[in-house]
Amino acid sequence: MTADGRPLIQLRGVAYAYDRELVLTGVEMDIERGSVVGIVGPSGSGKTTLLKLLAGAISPTRGTMERASSVRIGYVPQVESVNWYFPVTVDEVVLMGSPARRFGAGYTADERQRAHSLLHDLGIGHLENRHIRELSGGQQQRVFLARALMADPHVVLLDEPMSGVDVKTRQDVLAALQQLAAGGVAVVLTTHDLNSVAAHLPEVVCINRRIVARGTPLEVLVPEVLLTTFGAQMELIEHHGHPIVIDMHPEPVAAVAEGRVDGSSA
Repeated sequence: MTADGRPLIQLRGVAYAYDRELVLTGVEMDIERGSVVGIVGPSGSGKTTLLKLLAGAISPTRGTMERASSVRIGYVPQVESVNWYFPVTVDEVVLMGSPARRFGAGYTADERQRAHSLLHDLGIGHLENRHIRELSGGQQQRVFLARALMADPHVVLLDEPMSGVDVKTRQDVLAALQQLAAGGVAVVLTTHDLNSVAAHLPEVVCINRRIVARGTPLEVLVPEVLLTTFGAQMELIEHHGHPIVIDMHPEPVAAVAEGRVDGSSA
């Protein structure tokens, strides 16, 4: 919440449609200072659309969305959406996140020092003069996180930050996000990695064109919610107080059940 007790961002009855096709409806959500929220759902469920609404990149088709005055938002896109052949170095990408939005030689010494410090804090300070195309997927994620942090945001939005990265990078990125939250920054991310959400994030939102459930991983990652969200049966076990999601084996197809696995007739 802000100093006056209001959420940083508040959505009430929000819906959004692309060319009259409703992709989100009835969204009620508060983004509080220091919260860490993982948004999960199948492809096409509205996860990225919800992030764009929170970022202010698009406006609701219906409903209301209110932001606290002067709230600053940092956005980390999906790595697949970036043109990695654009002629730009790591430090130049990070400097693009400066509130002044300059490009080229116009950045101040303080801005350049902040960019250097952010890259160093994220473990990639030695790469600041590299072309972004030369980095690994995990390094690219950290560069865009550093860019999002340049403006000292109140809210950081990340679209699939764990996609295509190794386990160590995933853990490092999640640890960095937890540090941000400890400093009062609100973190909202989308992901397909249910078990990373269960192990590392205190709050989960399941969506499939609407919010199916919201709460702690133990409250939300249950078979009935996952079935409604993903349309698939999943099993869960608990390990050290965290749910672990396991895909259920599908029922055998009729041909296999009847012993016709070699294409011959029974």
